[in-house]
Amino acid sequence: MFKENLLRIKFILLGFIFIASSSIYAESITDISVQQAKKMIDSKDYGVILDVRTPEEYTGDLGHIEGTILIPVQELKERTGEIGKYKDAKVLVICHSGVRSRKASDILLQKGFSKVYNITDGMAGWNSQKYPVKR
Repeated sequence: MFKENLLRIKFILLGFIFIASSSIYAESITDISVQQAKKMIDSKDYGVILDVRTPEEYTGDLGHIEGTILIPVQELKERTGEIGKYKDAKVLVICHSGVRSRKASDILLQKGFSKVYNITDGMAGWNSQKYPVKR
């Protein structure tokens, strides 16, 4: 009888652990193409576009998407407060090719942002589609 009750308690505890861990990881990063990003931008289906490249890249050859906020990925942990009002809105994250934006997306998720979209092809992909940019 004691062993049966102990086994029941174990299963109950495992259930609670599973539920708790599921809710912790319920928020996730969504990878999107530049084409999907363009559709979201055109339909204004986002809160903010975050460019995580360096200032030199932002104004360089590839330019940037109009209306983006520039916060280099290496500064993002300390500067998420600047975009804090977008914690529950769709945040589109872009860099040169999708690597730094993925890292930045992870940081945003850790900081409590709930709808993070990583633009996988970055500004290189954006330019290859000949979408508009500012320089």
